[in-house]
Amino acid sequence: MEEKNKKILVITVIIIAIIAIATISAMAYTSSKNKKENKTVAGTAETPKVVSGSTKKSEGGNSGLSSVEISSSSKKVGKMEGYNILGKIRIPKVSLECNILDEVTKRSIEIAVAQMFTTDGLNKPGNTVIYGHNYRNTLFFSRNDELEIGDKVYITDYEQNIEVEYEIYDMFETMTADTSFYARDAQATGGTREITLSTCTDDASETDRRLIILAKEK
Repeated sequence: MEEKNKKILVITVIIIAIIAIATISAMAYTSSKNKKENKTVAGTAETPKVVSGSTKKSEGGNSGLSSVEISSSSKKVGKMEGYNILGKIRIPKVSLECNILDEVTKRSIEIAVAQMFTTDGLNKPGNTVIYGHNYRNTLFFSRNDELEIGDKVYITDYEQNIEVEYEIYDMFETMTADTSFYARDAQATGGTREITLSTCTDDASETDRRLIILAKEK
């Protein structure tokens, strides 16, 4: 009988020990989990998310517009895949509205149009050359061959935050290397603002030609 009681006592002690160990382990796990969660929350509060200009394209057909972050100054500033957004171009006749980026590269003219040359800046007296791809569909300058003398082009620049209306007064084709019409400064334009739109012709891969459109402020 005494031997039986000893066995029962030993089993009881073992059971109590197992329960105690399980309880302590559970408490330690819960404490560790809470510490991690508190650390994560604290890190989120101390490190706010920095929001820059979005590079998301607007939905729809002929658009290369991104949302533009408004700075603390009165000027609009923004970036599109790392390129500075100078402003936007709008040509109602061909349903075009897209960003104008600050340099021509392989990538910049895949996502918008870009400033190739300027005598004094966008919407400033003198001439600014804007280059865009002709994808032979509806994107960017693909429909420039539908434009005619007298059609309107609107340029908004984010430095001055103004939109200027330009009227097309000449159109011609020339070779890629021809830049003779670029450097028309304010003296050459009589103090008016002008823009030049440049894009490939439909057969440019065989002829290396460009469609050039000249427009001046209305």
